[in-house]
Amino acid sequence: MTKPLTAVTQQNPWQQLRQFTRARIALGRAGHSQTTDTVLAFGLAHAQARDAVHLPLDCAAVESALDHAGFASLRVHSAAPDRAHYLRRPDLGRRSMKRAVRDWPRHAQRHNPTWFS
Repeated sequence: MTKPLTAVTQQNPWQQLRQFTRARIALGRAGHSQTTDTVLAFGLAHAQARDAVHLPLDCAAVESALDHAGFASLRVHSAAPDRAHYLRRPDLGRRSMKRAVRDWPRHAQRHNPTWFS
């Protein structure tokens, strides 16, 4: 007589911690490996992340949605000149171009004068 499949999968004793994070913790295991559904879920999430990095951002749609919601926006560019440089040097993607930093106070004063009074 064989054991039911639920008896083969061992639950992680840290299972209750999953309610506090989206991190992949307490996934359970089947023998010495992760369960098939967690391996497949990771593969899907990885593919979605790759797609998100390689698809261009539709800035006009984001600006339109913000405007429709009543928020002002200012389009800024990072120090990375293009996507290829950003993928090789993500630190440049976290730095603003000097022009954007220079323009921000003027933009903020026009849309919310209490910020810089």
